[in-house]
Amino acid sequence: MDVFLWPWVLALLLLTPALVWLYRKGRTLPSKSLLLYPNFGLLSRTAPKGRWKRHLPAVLYLSSAVLLIFALARPTFTVPQIDPRAGIILALDVSRSMRTQDIQPSRFEAAREAIRTFVESVPEGTRIGLVAFAGYASSVVPISDDHETLLQAVDVLTMARGTAIGEAMLESLESFPTLEEREGIGEPEKLATIILLSDGRNRNGIDPLEALEEVKAQRVTVHTIGVGNPNASLPYGSQGFSGFNEADLRTIAEETGGRFVFADSARELSDVYRDLSRAVSWKLGRDEATSFVALVAGLVLLLSVSTAQLKRKVF
Repeated sequence: MDVFLWPWVLALLLLTPALVWLYRKGRTLPSKSLLLYPNFGLLSRTAPKGRWKRHLPAVLYLSSAVLLIFALARPTFTVPQIDPRAGIILALDVSRSMRTQDIQPSRFEAAREAIRTFVESVPEGTRIGLVAFAGYASSVVPISDDHETLLQAVDVLTMARGTAIGEAMLESLESFPTLEEREGIGEPEKLATIILLSDGRNRNGIDPLEALEEVKAQRVTVHTIGVGNPNASLPYGSQGFSGFNEADLRTIAEETGGRFVFADSARELSDVYRDLSRAVSWKLGRDEATSFVALVAGLVLLLSVSTAQLKRKVF
């Protein structure tokens, strides 16, 4: 990737030796201008104490000229940018065990607040969708940059029986463009990301490790989050195994290039989503720095003129 948009302008740097030559020639006095100065003591006191001080204004002036040439060449620098082509699916477990209050005020409320934190942390324009799953999985909000609609959907989510982690993974896959489409515009893994949160073991639908093979084939990155104390008492009306299957969640994350995280407090959960918001919504791009370099060149030129004026003052 080019550092300068107009690199041919840098040819002007070849003029800098000529500027140095003109400066040195200008400081060489012809013999006819030599003058006897009767008070050598006074002359020695007014002369610059160091040789480099005599040349400081010129050095600053030359530096500003070089910086101006760099500015004319339109320099760029690497910056993190939002990738408008990337999509993120938030897959949220809404099984009844999420009512457990080992995380205050409950696992479900803590998860909803963490999702709000995530949405508020990503830059405007980030494309996000929402999949909810209990005994089956459904797409609640398709991938879009309409964050307000997604937050409204999070506020009205309801809970149901069962846990279908594998179905949630497959439902999330349906929200992304095909592998072929993503390969045509960039790195597939960076254009499709699933963040899956669950507090239980898979009880319905396809096994998560079977769904994992399809996810890997489509080159989608999955970050998994396990929440809750596995020894916590489930609320009345919840059924099934207590605690999530860490081995499965860790395998899903590791084999797709994602992260597995365990959270047992509302604060930790929000921190996890905040960290993921920085990891999944940015790409490295280049931005033009012409105005900044031109500003620095102007400041150096001003410093050069100021230094020269100070040298000319008579005390």
